[in-house]
Amino acid sequence: MGSNNEPRAMSLAEFIQETIDVLGTDAQEVLVERAKPLRNNPGPNEGVLVTQFNDSMSQPQPRTKAAG
Repeated sequence: MGSNNEPRAMSLAEFIQETIDVLGTDAQEVLVERAKPLRNNPGPNEGVLVTQFNDSMSQPQPRTKAAG
C-alpha cells in the first residue's frame, strides 16, 4: 500500500503490540488478528478470497477527516 495515510493499513504500533502479545504465548504461528481470515481460508474458494481482497485493495478509499 505504501502510505501512512491508507485507512485500511494497520498502524505500526498496533502491529508491534499484537506481535509481541502473540510471541508471549505458545502459539506455533505469529499472526495479528486481522490477518487470520486470510490465513484461515484454505480450500477451493481460496482463489476467490484472494481475488476479492486484491480487488478491494485496488479501489481508492474515501478520505476521512483527521481528528483535531
